[in-house]
Amino acid sequence: MKNQIKKVSIVLFAFCFLISCKKDDTSFLEEIRKDGLTVDNALITKAQFELALNSCYRQVQYFYNSIDGWTDYWHLGVNIDVAATTTIYISDPSAPWVDYTKINSQDAQSAKWWNWNYTLIKYANTVIGGVENKYAVISADEKKVLLAEARFFRAWAYRNLNIAFGGVPIISGPVTEPKVDFVRNTPAECNAFIKADLDYASANLPITTTVNGRVVRAAADHLLAEINIILKDYDGAIAAASRVIGGTSGSYSLMNTRFGARRTETMTARGVPTDYYWDLHEINNTDYQMGNKEAIWVAQFERNTPGGGVGYPTQGNWMVQGRAYWSRHWLFAKAGHNNTAADSIGRGASFIRGTNYSNWDVWANSVGDIRNNETNIRRKFYFNTNIAATATQPAFKKGDLIPKSFLTAAEDSMWYCYPNWTKFGTDKHFAGDFIYGYTKDQYVMRLPETLLLRAEAYIAKGNKASALADVNTIRARAKAPLATVNEMDINYILDERVRELYGEEFRMLTLMRLGLLFDRVKKHGGAIQSATVSAKNNLLPIPQSEIDRNIGAKLVQNPGY
Repeated sequence: MKNQIKKVSIVLFAFCFLISCKKDDTSFLEEIRKDGLTVDNALITKAQFELALNSCYRQVQYFYNSIDGWTDYWHLGVNIDVAATTTIYISDPSAPWVDYTKINSQDAQSAKWWNWNYTLIKYANTVIGGVENKYAVISADEKKVLLAEARFFRAWAYRNLNIAFGGVPIISGPVTEPKVDFVRNTPAECNAFIKADLDYASANLPITTTVNGRVVRAAADHLLAEINIILKDYDGAIAAASRVIGGTSGSYSLMNTRFGARRTETMTARGVPTDYYWDLHEINNTDYQMGNKEAIWVAQFERNTPGGGVGYPTQGNWMVQGRAYWSRHWLFAKAGHNNTAADSIGRGASFIRGTNYSNWDVWANSVGDIRNNETNIRRKFYFNTNIAATATQPAFKKGDLIPKSFLTAAEDSMWYCYPNWTKFGTDKHFAGDFIYGYTKDQYVMRLPETLLLRAEAYIAKGNKASALADVNTIRARAKAPLATVNEMDINYILDERVRELYGEEFRMLTLMRLGLLFDRVKKHGGAIQSATVSAKNNLLPIPQSEIDRNIGAKLVQNPGY
């Protein structure tokens, strides 16, 4: 899949060139359209359609890696309730998404979200339109599977757009002529469109695949559970989630024993015990085909492979997590560190720091929870040289634990020493390369989220006992104290999502679909975010560039923007 990107680019270039031609061209051009490569016959064979679908998979990579900074991870919760941009927070506190009053129709993040998803819709619609033409040489069964895969991607993209913007233009097929009169469909119309695509995908996607990262039936059912919750069809949500959890859509289960590439290693490079939750997030362990039975859909990245990444195509997704989320402890000169990275500490850039809510508050009453042990959240950092005593602090020796009392300046705990979730990095970088040596496939859907979606639907139906059973399935795997039925509400579900899925779920969308982004940022966000967020921020602004170029109709802006 990854090695076909160049071929895809050639096919798409030719296709886009052809669809730019007008239908009233000269007879000479009409003759070429009859006998040469056209919109109708650019995609003919199953192999060609699969190459076109690879463009969808490649587009998904952009949701995890395109530039060197925090902005690729904003939808994962950065500057919302679970994380903050530490470098910008200190250097530019008036930046958008630090100061919520600066978010407007010119906001680059909103435009990025719009463009990422509509590009994916364009690729999916190319396949959907192609399989219907008379030139396609595919069987009826092949057509169903190709359509199911393309319609899944279209549904996923429209889910991303509809939740974030609150109703967007529905484009149900290839756009072959200039169009500047788009109008917004209602959220209800979008949800019905998404559900129809997912119903088809659920019925026709394969249950299993040998291709790492390819979408399967369980992915459609997982997403269908969420859409049915939005539609308040809680029985439908429970049924869709149950097909994944119960085995109808494939054989899935939570991993609760050691597995994968490093299963025989008992200690990490920094001398802490390994465990099966740590295995879940190690390089080469994330795909279902690698024995990971809770991986439903995983975005693929590959080091030193053309197409292995997007912003950094050679290195793959090197900056995902280890660089973006981990602190720059290796630069903490005050504690004796001298700009030298190591496997035991990595080479984080401290772009993103967990909030007090995600780093501390959600772990109250979590004695024994392996997700919060030193293996999976590093909280201990050490001096790298002897530090002489001063009038205000004692002396420290190399190897001593850095105490909280030593962290006196803002950057000490915002840049150099803060909890590092080890799911975001590794203690064994490829070839000892601490910048580029971390390339890991990225979870898009994982079974614990399916369980939490079903629990959410049960709570909405008033069945707290069944919700409790799903939540405690996750907590028992983590060896955490079991929850009680009285704790079962949406806030507990959101807390458990942090404990299990921080940095994996699209936290922005979770809160927006519940209408809770404003409330949660107000309660748990950073000081500037919580002081500036307003109710209008439960939706993103429609990008002004889209409004301006849509001269044939009015693309209505969201209230407050």
